[in-house]
Amino acid sequence: MLKNVQRLSLHQKLSPQAIQAQLLLTIPALELEDEIKNQIEQNPLLEEEVNNDELPQDTSPEYNGDVEKLIGEFQSQNSEESNYRHKSNSTGFYDSGNKNYDSPLDQFYRLGLNEKDELIGVEIIGSLDDDGYLRVPFNELITDLNDKYSLGANPDDIERVLKIINKLEPVGLGARNVQESLTIQLEEMDIDSRIKNLCIKMVNKHFEDFTHKHYEKLSKELGITNVTLNEMFDVISKLSPHPGLNEMNSETEYIYPDFVATKVSDKWIVELTRDSEVRVKISPKYLEMFESKSTPEDTKEFIRGKLEAARWFLNAVKSRKETMLKVMKSIVDKQTEFFESSGEKLKPMFEKDIAEEIGMDISTVSRVVRGKYVQTDFGIYELKYFFSSAYRMETGEDISNKMVKEKIKEIIGKEDKSKPLSDDHVMELMKNYGFNIARRTVAKYRESMRIPKATLRRKMVL
Repeated sequence: MLKNVQRLSLHQKLSPQAIQAQLLLTIPALELEDEIKNQIEQNPLLEEEVNNDELPQDTSPEYNGDVEKLIGEFQSQNSEESNYRHKSNSTGFYDSGNKNYDSPLDQFYRLGLNEKDELIGVEIIGSLDDDGYLRVPFNELITDLNDKYSLGANPDDIERVLKIINKLEPVGLGARNVQESLTIQLEEMDIDSRIKNLCIKMVNKHFEDFTHKHYEKLSKELGITNVTLNEMFDVISKLSPHPGLNEMNSETEYIYPDFVATKVSDKWIVELTRDSEVRVKISPKYLEMFESKSTPEDTKEFIRGKLEAARWFLNAVKSRKETMLKVMKSIVDKQTEFFESSGEKLKPMFEKDIAEEIGMDISTVSRVVRGKYVQTDFGIYELKYFFSSAYRMETGEDISNKMVKEKIKEIIGKEDKSKPLSDDHVMELMKNYGFNIARRTVAKYRESMRIPKATLRRKMVL
């Protein structure tokens, strides 16, 4: 028997304002300026502050009692900007100049998922190769996630979040192989269901015949005509076997640091680099109009909505500044030896350590450190560089596994190019320096740094 049953349940869903506040944490300094300018264009109650020695240009529409004209003038000024989208290069392969969608990481942040799924998703996106594929095994992702965040993540969690990432733009990101990527893209296409299912079957069941264009064999095995087969090939030809490659920015990427860390006397000082470049305030002209008794109520209602949005945005920008400085100062405090040694001594540290130190969510720290850089007297470093797991030396000292990688890179860099070192030889040399690691660990770290194996590094010496 069927019954109607009512159930009460609670679901957490972030408001658009909360999501935008989180996104402000993810964007670097230069893009914050663009976002501020965009908000000024969208909201007439926001205006850029000018120095006292500059003559401000009054661009506010003159109010003559006609609310429709007031609103209309503002909207017409911004019609071309209504489809503005924030652009980011935080994943490494997104070209902000070519596409009309956000970077995969920005798209993911906008979904407003719970903290666990968000941290898993950021880890997955950060692990994608330049061509958009996920080649890191699930067990390694799980180990890293549980080490960094103590999430208790399992393969089902990774698979669930990965399916969400698969459908971000460009569709097919995070696939493990080309068949999976093509299948995901096909599933999202709005085409005839019969052709779609045949294409999916051909890609997954007859991939070798498909890649070698064995037309007659495919027609026979799939039980279709040549006309249908041609239609299928035409559909698949529109797909991308490497979705990430289409997003790579071919232009030179310049890094502009978000922070500057300098030593003054015996104390390290952290500052935001472009904090004063674009200053914004609420327009006093509109505030005066809002408070005037002669202003019609419908005009006040329009201003009231814009005023609320303006105040919220200003608070979000202020909160971003405070949060970023708090995170960076905590990093400097915990990695003082690194800064004192000009980058020689990096301690093991997880994002959860910073989160606990400053009393914030791990996901907040994760947003701050993604795609941000700090400038020092001895170089520019991405904030993610400061986070790594621990490796215990034979002396009992715990060091960052990044230092292990750097040592492997150094040893390989000094090898005889006519007789490159095998992973076994690198392992033996590492032991001489006190790094008692296995050959498979050498291979894993070498591959993570994209250093080819010995046979591929061999060069002819003339």
